[in-house]
Amino acid sequence: MEGNTPHSTDEFIARLSEMHASLPRRLRQCAEYAAHQQARLAQATIAEFARGAGVPASAVVRFCQAMGFSGYAQMRDLFRSPYELPRPDYAQRLEQLSRQGSARPAGLLAEFVEAGLHSLERMIDTVDAQAFDRAAGILSKAGLVHVVGHGRCFAAAAHTAYILERVEVPALLHGAFGQMSGAGSVRKDDAVLAISFSPPVPETLDFCDQAAGNGAELVLIGDPGVALRLGDTALPLVLTEVEAAGFRPLTATATLALALAAATGGLRAHHRKSAGKSGRRASVSAAAGRPG
Repeated sequence: MEGNTPHSTDEFIARLSEMHASLPRRLRQCAEYAAHQQARLAQATIAEFARGAGVPASAVVRFCQAMGFSGYAQMRDLFRSPYELPRPDYAQRLEQLSRQGSARPAGLLAEFVEAGLHSLERMIDTVDAQAFDRAAGILSKAGLVHVVGHGRCFAAAAHTAYILERVEVPALLHGAFGQMSGAGSVRKDDAVLAISFSPPVPETLDFCDQAAGNGAELVLIGDPGVALRLGDTALPLVLTEVEAAGFRPLTATATLALALAAATGGLRAHHRKSAGKSGRRASVSAAAGRPG
């Protein structure tokens, strides 16, 4: 695939999605590992990649070449941009903030604002307008919208469920600590809105798998890795959040979820209005046909 090398991680993941089904088994294992472990690829050796994917190193080389790279080193370099470096754990982030001291609180605020702006700008390029329209249509026609987001995504999920209820779309929030309801409550005429980012929380993936098995339609707000993991079971609205000081502000996620909830409420109100007009016309026609 000379001359067709991905120039960004978004292009890389898009190509993974296109090629995934046609790849041989071992190369497919490489594709799934690469999609799920994007944050580690910047520093992982070929031996570490092979061990993580459960394949020999020769399969990793073949995978890289199938993706359009000359070899593993070129593919790894793609993930070494400032926004794709491995994410530190919370202890490391706190240590970094402690070293910075109290000299730059306003500077830290500026970093978060800039990261949010970058995320919003990138979202315009990654979220397909037709997919957004389809997602709003799916949610607006559902008997009940199940909103699921565990861990860091729960705040966005909770706000989305709140807005859906305010715009008169029946919604049920999943993912709260101690909540007992699960995917068993999802029915065929329901829909699921899942919010998730790599590495995905297993509970979110399990919920989506069970809900899809129950016949519900799924909409995902997430990054390319989670979109690839769910495959054809979910309609993906794909975005990538830019980090600041090791944290992801989720600015684009909250904006996209709010816009989707508002669009869903508008469509549902339109459906009710249209149904009401049809019902009145039917009543008038029936009355006109009765003998005086």
